Amino acid sequence: MVSRTLPPDSAVDRQAAIEKAKHEWECTVDALTTVVCLLNADGVILRANRVVEHWGLGSVSAVIGKHAHPVLHPACDGTACEVARGLEAALPRLREGVPQEFEAYSAAEDRTLQYVLRPMRADEYAPAEPKDARSVLVVTDVSALRRAQRALEDVNVDLESRVLLRTRELHDSNDDLRREVARRELAELELRASRNNLALLSEQLIQAQEGERRRIALELHDSVGQSLSAIKYTLERAIIMVQRGNLGSPEKVLNLAVQRIHETADGIRAISMNLRPQMLDSLGAASATSWFCRGFAEIYPTLAVHAEITARNDEIPQSISTHLYRCVQELLNNVAKHADASTVWITLKREGPALSLEVRDDGKGIQSLIDDPSRLHGSGIRNLRERAEMTGGQFTVACLPGGGTSARIMWLLGEQTSPDDGVRVLRHPGSTTT
Repeated sequence: MVSRTLPPDSAVDRQAAIEKAKHEWECTVDALTTVVCLLNADGVILRANRVVEHWGLGSVSAVIGKHAHPVLHPACDGTACEVARGLEAALPRLREGVPQEFEAYSAAEDRTLQYVLRPMRADEYAPAEPKDARSVLVVTDVSALRRAQRALEDVNVDLESRVLLRTRELHDSNDDLRREVARRELAELELRASRNNLALLSEQLIQAQEGERRRIALELHDSVGQSLSAIKYTLERAIIMVQRGNLGSPEKVLNLAVQRIHETADGIRAISMNLRPQMLDSLGAASATSWFCRGFAEIYPTLAVHAEITARNDEIPQSISTHLYRCVQELLNNVAKHADASTVWITLKREGPALSLEVRDDGKGIQSLIDDPSRLHGSGIRNLRERAEMTGGQFTVACLPGGGTSARIMWLLGEQTSPDDGVRVLRHPGSTTT
């Protein structure tokens, strides 16, 4: 076997190169900002860079030979130490050649350190013996990174909560908008229906006015006009009798003219009373209602009329007197025309703040109007409701058990109501409005 001996100068140069490379590598490792340690199989520090001195963990020479945990975690109180648990779990895996990583957070220092352990191999493909296994520990301060990550997570959570809140607000706004659109559509439909009703009421009002004018014209022509014509002829005959003495005394003819003048005055008074009774203004609504009931009983002798009017004239405000009287007229005329009743009861009374008018009959009832829709074209019920509502009252109409109809209008007045006082609506939850 031939042995070859290197020249002395070559061995010296190689040793110098090794020392130089070792020094350069140590300087490179010392220049890092992370702690780099070489550990044996039991976690004892064999080598360390000078960052341990910068971190205040001790001198390089002092930490060599110590276990990594007390060096890297000098403030450990031994209670649930994350560093101790991490190293204890990592060392067995390092002996098997498996890299390990973990992090430990210190709440007192608000500091997060990352521990990275990598096993050293004597050969690239053959791991070292477990007792000779060594590993490199790199400790990096990632506090700033973790704080930034936590801040980013907080920002994301806050952003998500804001997005959720804005989404909910947008959803609520959309719901409110849909409800507002639906409400406006309903209001538009109601407005259109109100316009149609107003047009219908205007047409019916014109027709009613024309009908009333026609009726008044006929009454004036048939009653007053004929009477005046008869009086004219009577007076002309009396003049002729005065001019011609042979025709006899005109006294009888003049007396006949006076009688016809009285009859004409009575006819004019009746027409005036039908249009608006004078006692409605001079006495009050209660007296006018009582007078109308007596006249109604005389016009319809086959219909028994029972009037119970206990309200006084001074208890009925002037603002509703005319409407109350017209409602009594309309209700009694409806009974006479449509109810086929034999008896009708009229009640007008004041109980505390409430003033009520009720007209009740024993006729066919309003069910006949439902069975015969052709009878619903009139405006009587609509007019009654309109009159009641415009004076602050509540109009109800209902079928009575056993037949008949009850129509009621009720006003809520003040406790001490003068004839000029206003009124307010009084509603009865149990009443049936038609």
